[in-house]
Amino acid sequence: MVSQEQIFSAVWPNATFSPSYVQRCIALLRKALNEDSKNPRYIITHPKRGYSLEVAEPQLNKPKRLYLPALAILIVMLIGIVSWLYPDTPQVKTHFTKLMPISSSEENESSISLSHNGEYVAFVRGDKSNQAIWLKNLRSGKEIRLTQKQSTYHSLGWSSDDSEIVFVHQQDTQTLGYFTLDKLTLQPANYREVYTFKDFTVTSQQLKWASDNHIYFIEKRQSDNHTQLSAIDLTTQEKRVIKSSAGQDWMKLQALSPSQQSIALAYEAGQNKYRVDLLDIKTSTTKTLAIVEDSVQGLSWHPDEQQLLISNKHELQLLNLQGQLKKLAFNNYHIIRDAHFSLSGNDILMELVKIDVDITRSTRQAPTQFETLVDTSSIDFLPVYSPDSSKFVFESHRFGTKQLFLYENSTQTLIFSNPDNEELFGIVWSKNGEEVITASKNTLFRINFKEKSFVSIPHSYHSFYLREMYHHEDAILVSYRAADGVTFHPAKFDLETLELTPYTGSGKRLACYAMDIDQQDQVYFSNEKQIFRLNKNKELETVWQSTAKEIIGLSAGATMMTVTLADKDGYEINEIGFKTGRNKTIFTGKDDGKMLINASHDFQQFLYLTEPKRTRTLVRLN
Repeated sequence: MVSQEQIFSAVWPNATFSPSYVQRCIALLRKALNEDSKNPRYIITHPKRGYSLEVAEPQLNKPKRLYLPALAILIVMLIGIVSWLYPDTPQVKTHFTKLMPISSSEENESSISLSHNGEYVAFVRGDKSNQAIWLKNLRSGKEIRLTQKQSTYHSLGWSSDDSEIVFVHQQDTQTLGYFTLDKLTLQPANYREVYTFKDFTVTSQQLKWASDNHIYFIEKRQSDNHTQLSAIDLTTQEKRVIKSSAGQDWMKLQALSPSQQSIALAYEAGQNKYRVDLLDIKTSTTKTLAIVEDSVQGLSWHPDEQQLLISNKHELQLLNLQGQLKKLAFNNYHIIRDAHFSLSGNDILMELVKIDVDITRSTRQAPTQFETLVDTSSIDFLPVYSPDSSKFVFESHRFGTKQLFLYENSTQTLIFSNPDNEELFGIVWSKNGEEVITASKNTLFRINFKEKSFVSIPHSYHSFYLREMYHHEDAILVSYRAADGVTFHPAKFDLETLELTPYTGSGKRLACYAMDIDQQDQVYFSNEKQIFRLNKNKELETVWQSTAKEIIGLSAGATMMTVTLADKDGYEINEIGFKTGRNKTIFTGKDDGKMLINASHDFQQFLYLTEPKRTRTLVRLN
């Protein structure tokens, strides 16, 4: 028997050991010998130990020494293939210039999954419930439809020998199943339904099928959004939890290393804060590799197993096992998902997503009639009315960057170019309507309309979200995400001292869904069903309670507050008197795909975001 380390060191004596190179060359050698890894005839795998070469027991009348040359030839073939494929220490390619489509279809394509031998990609084609799984030969370009039933599919993965494809099928519930590919026709056969999810839903974009027939994925509990890394044993069809998230962490993505000894995990760990950890499967220990920003839309391994490829929202980054990050530059303004290297490491395959969101308006007199105000082929969102409700500021990604525009008298004017293209967190107006303030992760930008300029105000805190200006102080009501990942902590940011002060009640930080300030700078906030007020003595008072619908917005006035409620059927806006408690419904709207996002201060005009239109394309970066 010879170990992977011995094979690797014989070929690359000065390189850092990477078992994935040996494993891929073994797979190529087996293919050349027409050998099945599940029923090997020549190359025997000894788990966690190495490989040995075997032949059938010779007949007694034939001397054994005749088989020694055959064994030597096989060893030479193995080393020769490794040397030919990788003649020296593998170098990670970091310069990419050419972007090419993988498919010419006009339909949306997503959930790309590359086979281990690098010859095929499986992917989903279509939208919503009209989807099918397809297979494409990357060399010949030939495509084969694998599922005939139009439905909803996602989260694909290949078996270690590329003979089977696993996927999640979505109907009323999620079902995990797989089928076998015929080696000659590549047609699917022998579909097996493995597991139906009841209290959880699969959220990871990829399924990872290990050689021990365990399938790894991330799932979310429906009752409280708790996330965990789990695995299903195909032999017993039982599911077990590998690792649970903790605190405010939301587990998003997982990537099984080529050697199957570790799993990289990506978490959302705060507002615009994402963490990449490395989990050792054998010891169940984890270590943090890096903290990144601007989302994590994909996580995969480089073939050398020394680097991870991170898909940020609009760019790619390499992360080595020492925690060092390196950007891979290419001209892009679409959202990147599921980027991963080809077998050679010379190409990157990924999904690019273009999103179109527009801003529309309805009125209190005609709530079902919508007028489109902002319509581009990109994301236009976060409209915030001015104090006199004559205009609004909104964020737009129309030029591939996150910028602020002013909408006034049917005209859109750029007011903040965001020169570093930073992620922005909220917009507030000054009370006189002469300026707006927005925020990046560690800087406020004070934008003056008259002077057509802005002032940067750095601060020492992590990102928080701007909610409302105070009336009697030069301060902003802000929020930052709570540990449960759903609610927020309200706080006051002083624009003079640049200090952030969280609000507390009974010695604890307050948590809320919606919040506002009245004319006396008293803070109002809500959970799902109740509204509270923090009075001048910093005491909590219960102001109002909803009997059924969820509270998603509130505005505090002098004698009454306006509360926005929502359920599965739509929206409802109510005026509630502080003294009488009388409730009057002033507006109702159906949930027809549009999102109620803002209202004028007199609640005569309502701004909506249209349902996002997504265009998904599979591409190859070379």
